[in-house]
Amino acid sequence: MLSNNINNFYNRQVPFWGIKFKTLEPIKLFDEIHCEAKIKNQSPQKDYFVRIENGYTPQELSIIVDDLDFDEIGTSTLWIKDENTLYNRNIDVRSNKKKSLGAGSVMKLGEIITMLENNIDRIELHSLGQAVYFHSKFKFKPAITDFNELTDYINYDILNKSNNPKFKHVCELAEKWLNKKSLSHKHLEEGNNILYEYLQTVIENKLNRDEEFEIYPGFDMVLTRQDILKNKEYFNALFRKFDIDYQISDSFCSAKTS
Repeated sequence: MLSNNINNFYNRQVPFWGIKFKTLEPIKLFDEIHCEAKIKNQSPQKDYFVRIENGYTPQELSIIVDDLDFDEIGTSTLWIKDENTLYNRNIDVRSNKKKSLGAGSVMKLGEIITMLENNIDRIELHSLGQAVYFHSKFKFKPAITDFNELTDYINYDILNKSNNPKFKHVCELAEKWLNKKSLSHKHLEEGNNILYEYLQTVIENKLNRDEEFEIYPGFDMVLTRQDILKNKEYFNALFRKFDIDYQISDSFCSAKTS
């Protein structure tokens, strides 16, 4: 049974230290991480402690975020689907937004560290519509396998924005995709990539909280090691933002010790 119960007072010192790891079969886990969420327009900043605990079976892990008062404010449950895949069953953050700002992000970064340190190829999840943009910020891509479902998103979410110049390029791609009328795996992948580009465009233009851009009902998403490496500077900036002493190198994993 996996176990990493290191949640005790002596580990709750505020000074920063490099991430340490331990191997508990069948997976390598990080020791408790202290991080500081630098949230824009928020002062003082939020101190969080991120830890991993075992679930009910050896295949289940929980990434848990506590605050300085020892209150649990967020949990992300992971399932070791196979040696190449982690499945993110759920991510739950306390509804008190003022107290938990940034907690979801540090759990996501904990998932990424776990993925990289264990040479796992991908993280999969099913996202509710209200969480699609959150996962998209961490470069998760749509992984829709039903052509009709994917066509609906491209028709009703993307092409409805054809009069908005910000979406001109992605709408052109969407129209070409619809006109191909192919049912190949490659065509399916292209459609998911177009939907991903649309989501990224919404985020870049800070429109993800606009009711017009809400996504329903939600769909499967995936983050691959390849996409993390492609965007490593983006992720490294996030690690720095939260004062997590970890950096991604071209070989996927590089933990820095202070």
